[in-house]
Amino acid sequence: MANQWQRAVMVPSWIRWLPCSFAYLTVVPDQHGFSRKAWSMLPWDKAVWCDPGSVDDWVAQAQSHHPRREADHAELQAREHYDRVVRVRAARVELFTEMCRRRGLPVPHTLEELLSCLVGFGLFEMDGEWLTPRLEQNPIEVLPLAGNEIVDEERAQQDDRTVLVAITVRALAERTRPRWRRRQVTTDLRAFAAALRMPEGEVRRSLARLVEVAGVHVHPPPFAARDRVRLTIPWPAFARRFPFDDLPAPEHAV
Repeated sequence: MANQWQRAVMVPSWIRWLPCSFAYLTVVPDQHGFSRKAWSMLPWDKAVWCDPGSVDDWVAQAQSHHPRREADHAELQAREHYDRVVRVRAARVELFTEMCRRRGLPVPHTLEELLSCLVGFGLFEMDGEWLTPRLEQNPIEVLPLAGNEIVDEERAQQDDRTVLVAITVRALAERTRPRWRRRQVTTDLRAFAAALRMPEGEVRRSLARLVEVAGVHVHPPPFAARDRVRLTIPWPAFARRFPFDDLPAPEHAV
């Protein structure tokens, strides 16, 4: 029987915590357990963190999209962007390393080692050659967080949910009739929440947040609406702000 490849059921916030190569381990042939042989094609020697490459390559790429007279400005912007990405990446590496240290797990450097690390965290169960994904667990319940770190993670997860709602809103808006400076979407909150596997209350909270930070107008207001709402979305500014198809790793969202 052919494998039915699918995205593992998971809390999206793991994208913030785990190294970039974790994405390989989010596609599984079976949610309830499978032989590791099904993953025989994975690049097990691949480094766990993405390499941002050379800043000179970033500069050359930026300058190629600007007139020669703007070369200096393009170089400055590219170097500033590169520095921000490298700082965010370094902070993520340091934080994940600290989580491994607290749990007494070796810090992984390859995809092979990352899988062993996630087994140690309980995010995969391993019985011989058989694997079962357990990515539906919340990072707050799995990671050795303490004190304000738990509060910070709760806030970050709310931000994650807001971005996921925004991505879905943008995708809906892209399918509507083009209008100058705004687009309108009518949606059912229950269906919206079901599609995102998110509690309806969290969808309402995220829409209220998008009213505050992204200029989305919701009628009736998110916490007053019973079922259907009409969203008026500033366009194309909203699309430029949320261009992703999935929740991105922090350094890829800079």
